[in-house]
Amino acid sequence: MNLKNKIIVVTGASNGIGRACVEEFITKNARVYGIDIDEKNGKKIEEEFKNFTYIQGDISNVVDISIAKKIILGKEGKIDILINNAAKQTSSSFFETSVDDFKNVIDTNLIGTFICSKIIGELIGKNGKIINMLSVHSEIIRKNKYAYDASKAGIEMLTKEMALELVDSNINVLGISYGACNTDMNKEWINIKEKRDETLEKIPMKWIAEPKEISSFVINVLENFSDYTTGNIFTIDGGRSLLR
Repeated sequence: MNLKNKIIVVTGASNGIGRACVEEFITKNARVYGIDIDEKNGKKIEEEFKNFTYIQGDISNVVDISIAKKIILGKEGKIDILINNAAKQTSSSFFETSVDDFKNVIDTNLIGTFICSKIIGELIGKNGKIINMLSVHSEIIRKNKYAYDASKAGIEMLTKEMALELVDSNINVLGISYGACNTDMNKEWINIKEKRDETLEKIPMKWIAEPKEISSFVINVLENFSDYTTGNIFTIDGGRSLLR
């Protein structure tokens, strides 16, 4: 797929992998809309790039996403690509994880992906693409990340079932499963040497990805693989999934 002049929506666009995706798409001369609750950073990106429009919104809120749809529809009429990237996570032992905390993560990660795919996805034209951002921990178990890992496992199945149905609408649905990445969400352990070293021991390639490495992979999948693949999960994890 040639990304020039394509209309792309990225959720969680204000930081981390989402922001890196925005920057990559801009270099490809695409027109990008970013949906995020972080208005401060979203506005900064909008000031930096003329082909980027920031829309403040919570992806787990149907009203917010419906408003975002109206804005994009009024400006563009349709979109070509949706990147479901926004996510949050908590860290606590099982019995210390509150129902509200668990539900909050599921609402954003899993239900938010469904909401955006359903509402924003209605704007996708023929031969459009949806990419859902996953995690190696949708399959690799660990402690203290129950809500996040369960949400990503749910998104993996959602990706496959969306792909099966939306093929009739000429929409490809793909998942990208990534491993350890240097994002704000992971600062709690990346900045602690003991925890960082423990993570590196589980990664055969012995490094933690930067957001740009993940976003470049997203671009590569869209440009070179997406036209004849749907329902597939692409993995970029430094070999982490080799060690269960």
